[in-house]
Amino acid sequence: MNEISNKKRGVSVRDAAQTQKRILAAAQTRFSLYGYDSVGTRDIAADAGVDAALINRYFGSKEKLFAAAIKGGFDVAAHLPPDLDNLGAYLVDQILKDDIEDDEEPHPFDALGMLLHQTVNPKIAMLIADSFHAEFISPLSKLLSGKDTEARAALIASYVIGLATMRHRLASKALSCKKAKQIAALAINACVEAC
Repeated sequence: MNEISNKKRGVSVRDAAQTQKRILAAAQTRFSLYGYDSVGTRDIAADAGVDAALINRYFGSKEKLFAAAIKGGFDVAAHLPPDLDNLGAYLVDQILKDDIEDDEEPHPFDALGMLLHQTVNPKIAMLIADSFHAEFISPLSKLLSGKDTEARAALIASYVIGLATMRHRLASKALSCKKAKQIAALAINACVEAC
């Protein structure tokens, strides 16, 4: 839809962009909490305060909205320190930290929730797998040196997902002890080092 037709209808381009953002944020929250198959476009539209027809207008389909909702959710570059020498300790600290800074609001988008909820529907599971590989495993493997970088990046990802699941989904307090953190950091660091 172009700017002229939007103006004729009394909708500004800026409003369209804001509407898309609201729809996307509502979709991220819903998909994170309930999974793809349990969420309807009407639920998302209601959360965004818009008509459900706008989802198809802006995103084309529920599946395309889901693809847009997960885009960037697994971006490894946003979660890495500048130096990979101590990657294990850094990731473990990030995953197992309990508190959120006072000035930092928790984002309703939960990439882990998206990952865990979507394994039932094969088509959506493939979207998640492709996104996770493209945004997390592949970029991380390019930062590693030595042999088998993709396999090592996948192992690091499995530690990250496992730790995050145990801590944030299963609320395991056992991972809070210093020894557990050290062991997890050593395991991740072993994957960083060249084989």
